[in-house]
Amino acid sequence: MQATTGMPLSLMTPIGYQSGDCGYCKGEESGRRTPDSRASYYALSKSLDPEHYQMLMDRGWRRSGTLLYLPDASRSCCPHYTIRLPAAEFQASRDQRQTIYRWNRFVLGEEYMKQASQKTPKTKSDKKSNATFDLKTSIHASETPPNPSPTLPQPAHTFTAPLEPATFTEEKYALFASYQQHVHHESPAEISRAGFKRFLCSSPLTARTTPSGQALGSYHQPYRLDGALIALAVLDLLPHAVSGVYFIYAPEYEKWSLGKLSALREIALAAEAGYAYYYMGYYIHGCEKMRYKAAYRPQEVLDFEGGGWGRLEGALEGAMGRRGGRWVSASREREGRAKGILADGGEDDKVPDEEALYPTPLHPTPTAATASGLSLLELGMPGVLSLAELREQVDLDDMKIYLGRGGVHRTRDIVSWQEGSETDAGSIKGVMAEFAACLGGRLAREVVVDFGR
Repeated sequence: MQATTGMPLSLMTPIGYQSGDCGYCKGEESGRRTPDSRASYYALSKSLDPEHYQMLMDRGWRRSGTLLYLPDASRSCCPHYTIRLPAAEFQASRDQRQTIYRWNRFVLGEEYMKQASQKTPKTKSDKKSNATFDLKTSIHASETPPNPSPTLPQPAHTFTAPLEPATFTEEKYALFASYQQHVHHESPAEISRAGFKRFLCSSPLTARTTPSGQALGSYHQPYRLDGALIALAVLDLLPHAVSGVYFIYAPEYEKWSLGKLSALREIALAAEAGYAYYYMGYYIHGCEKMRYKAAYRPQEVLDFEGGGWGRLEGALEGAMGRRGGRWVSASREREGRAKGILADGGEDDKVPDEEALYPTPLHPTPTAATASGLSLLELGMPGVLSLAELREQVDLDDMKIYLGRGGVHRTRDIVSWQEGSETDAGSIKGVMAEFAACLGGRLAREVVVDFGR
């Protein structure tokens, strides 16, 4: 693929495997983060086609600004699971319906609601039945129509939530600063315009529109009440998904559960605009603050190793509880039941031979893994191709590289290319092999490695 300037659409710079501390486990609640408890493979991108980012997410990657990362689930105290919700299958719970109704009543006002209901009254059975609830209709009921009905009074408030480019404004930054201080308890010294731009305005995704009219790229969705910015959703629109990047809101509106409302709006957006799935970011089973995502059902969980998807329920959810914060693979759970290591259902409190199902990885802590100097092809990491799979799926000699000028070259053209090996982490071939293994076969063939930054 080529951009209109002739530059490749997808450029990525490998950074490599790095360890760090965890911001999700109980240590954070007491103000103490747990050191040496997580690791990820990192890359940077200044230009990434939305189709390629969709493929990365479906391998377990996510982005933060222009930084892309693939967490190492096997060496993490809080495994990050990629989840997605089939938008057409979503059924709102009673609590979720009430969140929408409460917001609609606040925005529209009692008098408006009363007269509107008189025009289209509901029967008693309708009021009791979820069958009459339509997410797409209900979620938009609070929005100010361009041509209001002359037979109804003015709503109590005006409310709009359009999609717009992910650009910086002082108004957005002020909302971000207030949110980070009041909700995440950051000090003013930790908050900056540069950080906001880097985190929530900068995106490598190249915006475009498909032949069917579907928008792709990164967007902001500002929530405006009577013209004032009260919340902001940051979204990535991808070929098959609406991906929630971040959501901020004015603390004085916290009682309206705007976080829940935003998730419901984004599910509705996916269903309306023809995106098959809604991605809520990573699900962390052991983190209470992240467990709310399981309330939006049905959720599907990516299998790190098999690459397939399974429902977040029953045996799989039970296995997450059984493992006590250690990573879970749906394909390994199935294998364990087939071999008799697990009983049917896989929800036992104790497993006779857990080590046979999930062997302790080589250099099991993040610090030990990074200090070893070994390639991920030797260390092993869920979601990363093995050496045998890499050799089968990727022609390393034919990978594309960009040096900043002179166009795109092939790895075989590098003078020192043949001097290294796939598992030599210090050689250019070892760097490219590790990167390709994290990307997977198709992406390794299509993405251009950017050494011209």
